[in-house]
Amino acid sequence: MMGNWEVKGGLFGGKNAKTFNKLVSEDKFPVLKNPDEKFKVPKVTRLDFAGETGRHKFVSRKHGVLMDINDAILNEKPYAIKGWFNIRFNHLINVAETMKSIEAMKKLDFIVVSDVYLNDMATFADVILPESSYLERDEGIEDKSGLKPAYMIRNKVIDPVGDTKDGAFIFRELARRMKIDELYTWNDIREFRMQQAGGDVNLLATLEKDGFITWDEPGILFREKGMIDKFVAKYPVATKFVGENGLMDDMAKLKTKSGKIELFLPDVEAQFAGYGALNDKDMDTFDGHDLCLTCGKTPIHTNGHTQAVPSLHDLMSDSPIWINPKTAKRKNLRDGDMVVVKNKFGEQKGKLMVTEGIREDTLFIYHGFGHITPALKSIDHVGLNTSVLLNPAEGPVAATMVTNVGVSISKA
Repeated sequence: MMGNWEVKGGLFGGKNAKTFNKLVSEDKFPVLKNPDEKFKVPKVTRLDFAGETGRHKFVSRKHGVLMDINDAILNEKPYAIKGWFNIRFNHLINVAETMKSIEAMKKLDFIVVSDVYLNDMATFADVILPESSYLERDEGIEDKSGLKPAYMIRNKVIDPVGDTKDGAFIFRELARRMKIDELYTWNDIREFRMQQAGGDVNLLATLEKDGFITWDEPGILFREKGMIDKFVAKYPVATKFVGENGLMDDMAKLKTKSGKIELFLPDVEAQFAGYGALNDKDMDTFDGHDLCLTCGKTPIHTNGHTQAVPSLHDLMSDSPIWINPKTAKRKNLRDGDMVVVKNKFGEQKGKLMVTEGIREDTLFIYHGFGHITPALKSIDHVGLNTSVLLNPAEGPVAATMVTNVGVSISKA
């Protein structure tokens, strides 16, 4: 709408090897292969009905709806669920209804947690598979194309500290031991990389040596005439993609039915009346309270993962609740007070920080605290877990979780 698509200073889509090969009409740039292409997502009903006719019709099956896991386990609908394999995600910190999640987990027969860090989920796990950090593991080739094709690779810099394994090894070895590995075409990450490179030894050697590769080619933005002229000067065959206005508008189309930005979607409107276009429906997050609790991220920690890392814990061991001085005075609260924040969904305790940096009608907290991890005493029950207080109701259309919620606050 602002004219900033595929122009300098604006947003643009990555020009990968496949796109460049199309422009130059030859297979000049190596396209990554998928060693796991034989693996297919089972054609069964997901526990959250994502992508199926109904309330989750427009939710991608690749993402699903995290808030539906609890009810699916507890109600055994659409089927009984016996186990949970949790990979690098702290459901109890990141998803609404923490206590209900714990109830659901206790009903399961078997829980496996694989993570770089010990987390709340591991507290309830039958088996923990510790994963190596990014500094301790080799990874596959990643497409990092920008204005022209580019690939990167991440190599480990030290051997794993302790008995940890990289994610590729964990799943490959599990499949082998369970004798369900017939679709695997590789045995280790080195073979996986070589298959990604399509056997191109020079490509893989360059990536393993330098970590990054691109090509000495003119980059391109499809709605930037000067860049298009420069590209066509080197590759005249690309002229067929240039329109009368000197731009490559057909190449710049969006992945919508019209190929343009769509402000109204008839199929969404038919399923969810009033939501086919932008609206301000159901925007009241106060729910009768005089304060709204919101949360954000700190540059010190990574979500809810790193609070127990000693060096980071030294920098930030707790997350106080921000409150405006005028609001604190009205509530007879002072800086450093221990307070109770609650609503109909739950309650949490935390330490108060009086600051001018927050609105009078809002409380703020850094996300990622309030852990339930007895084995990590430095972070166990330290700070406030916002997920305990969040409204579990899903937003229509995309089934999103709203992370602002009305609360009351009082001295503990």
